[in-house]
Amino acid sequence: MPLASLDKENRHKYIHSPAHDLESLLHTALGVVTFTTGPCGQIRAPTDHIPLARWYNETDCEQLRKDKAIDLIGYEKEILNHIPAYWKPFSPYLRRLICATWPDSNPPNALSESAATHDTFRKILKEALTNFATNHQETPCNYARVTLKRSRSSSDEGNYPYKHRREDVTDTTRLPQLAVIKPLSEWKDSVEIDA
Repeated sequence: MPLASLDKENRHKYIHSPAHDLESLLHTALGVVTFTTGPCGQIRAPTDHIPLARWYNETDCEQLRKDKAIDLIGYEKEILNHIPAYWKPFSPYLRRLICATWPDSNPPNALSESAATHDTFRKILKEALTNFATNHQETPCNYARVTLKRSRSSSDEGNYPYKHRREDVTDTTRLPQLAVIKPLSEWKDSVEIDA
């Protein structure tokens, strides 16, 4: 949750904005890099000390806001020191995202309103993608299966969208297929966006 939504001073006055969505994206990225040790959700050991765990166990909204703000302001001590080795090369980009979200002071004052913009986040994340595509070897990972989507017609046999596995049916193109697995660096946007 964005910090402004947790602030008791904002009760009944909070208005959600795109900057809050970007702040939530940042919080999600921080959760991924602090609670996993690599791709495919390799979870850290239960005995690991992770300060951000407070974010997921605090029930008081005001205390949660303070915990998040303190961790973000003290990024080096509270977050960076607890990021596993696999994610360390990404940590400078996380720091830049934090600074882009709260640019008013150094260290960023996470108690101020989020100023994140899509353009700034996109620029930082594109730089990270370019850097990792050229300077780091990706770890291959199998992800979820995808199902081919087709229009329904009255001549289809079996239950839509899958044909029953029958001996007389040789066309299996409508059965679930494995996703094409390739490095993230080879991924292309399905929608062209002018940069």
